[in-house]
Amino acid sequence: MIFNLEESELYKNLILAEKLLLKSPKIKFERTLSWRTQYFKSVSGIYVLFEANNNIIYIGETGNLYKRMSDITRTVNHTFRKQIGNLKFGGNKSRNKYDLEIEAMLDKYFDEELFITYIEVNFGRLEIETYLIDKYQNQIINSTKKRKFLFNYDLIADIEKQIIS
Repeated sequence: MIFNLEESELYKNLILAEKLLLKSPKIKFERTLSWRTQYFKSVSGIYVLFEANNNIIYIGETGNLYKRMSDITRTVNHTFRKQIGNLKFGGNKSRNKYDLEIEAMLDKYFDEELFITYIEVNFGRLEIETYLIDKYQNQIINSTKKRKFLFNYDLIADIEKQIIS
């Protein structure tokens, strides 16, 4: 097993993961146990949240997709919901939650606007997430990761052309 990949091989894997993730079927987000049970297992992975207009809004990774889909719906448990409450609805948290009106607007937003795609990834998910957040930073609400990695986008573009042809 090779643990120190050449830069081009690393980028090839990142590009393939991105393509697989973005080509995966979009699943309408639901805040129900039956939905989580139908679509998710307790496995690690990368996920992308889209709004109904197909814009990517958030990219995440987790050690447990099933559990994350529960956590993400609760303001006290996940940054995404906190950020949406503040950015879209001007909410101010009190005791790790918003007031009932903002929480209701968040529930409606989740029910009507969100879609998700995901891929199972048991090794390298932090690298994939970092790459995707860096690439899509201008359109997502993720904060910039502390584990900043400088990507060679010229080399990435060359590799993407090779993969396509």
